[in-house]
Amino acid sequence: MDHLYGPVNPLFLPVTAPKSLGFTAVILTYDRVDSLFSLVTKLVRTPSLAKILVVWNNQKKPPPPSSEWPVINKPLKVIRTKENKLSNRFFPYDEIETECQLTIDDDIVMLTPDELEFGFDVWREFPDRIVGFPSRLHVWDNTTNSWRYHSEWTNQISMVLTGAAFHHKIWSWYYTYKMPGEIRQWVDDNFNCEDIAMNFLVANVTKKPPIKVTPRKKFKCPECTNTEMLSADARHMSQRSACIARFAAVYGHMALQPVEFRADPLQYREVGPGVPHAYPDIGAL
Repeated sequence: MDHLYGPVNPLFLPVTAPKSLGFTAVILTYDRVDSLFSLVTKLVRTPSLAKILVVWNNQKKPPPPSSEWPVINKPLKVIRTKENKLSNRFFPYDEIETECQLTIDDDIVMLTPDELEFGFDVWREFPDRIVGFPSRLHVWDNTTNSWRYHSEWTNQISMVLTGAAFHHKIWSWYYTYKMPGEIRQWVDDNFNCEDIAMNFLVANVTKKPPIKVTPRKKFKCPECTNTEMLSADARHMSQRSACIARFAAVYGHMALQPVEFRADPLQYREVGPGVPHAYPDIGAL
C-alpha cells in the first residue's frame, strides 16, 4: 500500500475500504473544553471509531491535564501545534494510522453514533471522495459575473464541509504537500475556507463530487435573527464567495462538481414489520 503515501492518483484506492480498521477522528480545537469533552464522550459510542486525535491549536495555554479528560475506552492523543492555523486540521499526522479520518469541529456534538457509523460505511464505498453531513453549493451570479457561495437548502451540492466529514488520509498529505501553496497560504492568512480548499483539491484530482449523507440540515446558528449576527453572516458569505473565485482562478478552472445525490440507509424511516433498521438513530430534517 506504499502508493497511498506518494504523489499518485488516488483512484487506485480499493473499490471498497475494509470496515475492520475503522476511522480516526481528528478534532481541531482551541479552548472550547466543555464542548470538546462532550464531543469526545459521544464519538466513542461509534463502533468503528479506532482513535481520537485532538489537535490543540492554542499556543497561549496548554490543553487540560489528563486527569480532567473523560474516561473512554478508545485511544486518545493530543497534539499541540506551533501556530494557530486552520491548515493544522489537514496535516498528515503519523498518529493517523487508519486510512479513513473523520475531520470534525469541536462543537459538532449533535451527530449520533448511527449517523457517524453510516457516514463511515458510505465512505467505505467511496474512499476517494469527501463524505459528510453539512453540504454547500457554488453558483454563478449573472449579476456580478462571479462565483457565489450558496448555503441554502437545495437538491444540488458541490461541497461537503469538513466540519463533519470523512475522507482518506491521503488528502491531508495532498493538502499539505501538493495543493497549490498560495491556496494554503491564503487559508492560513485569512483564517477561513480550509474546507472549500479541500473540496477544490479532491474535485480537481478525482473529477468527482463529494457525497452528502443523511438529511440532517442544521449544524450551527439555526436562527440567527439579530442584526449583528446577520451582518457577520453577510461578511462570512462574502468572504466564502471570494474564496471560491480565488481558488478557481488558481486552478485555472472551476474544479467543483455539482451533483444531485444524497446517501441514506436503505430502510430509512420505514415503519411496520420487516428487516430491523441498521441505523435507527438518524435524524430527520
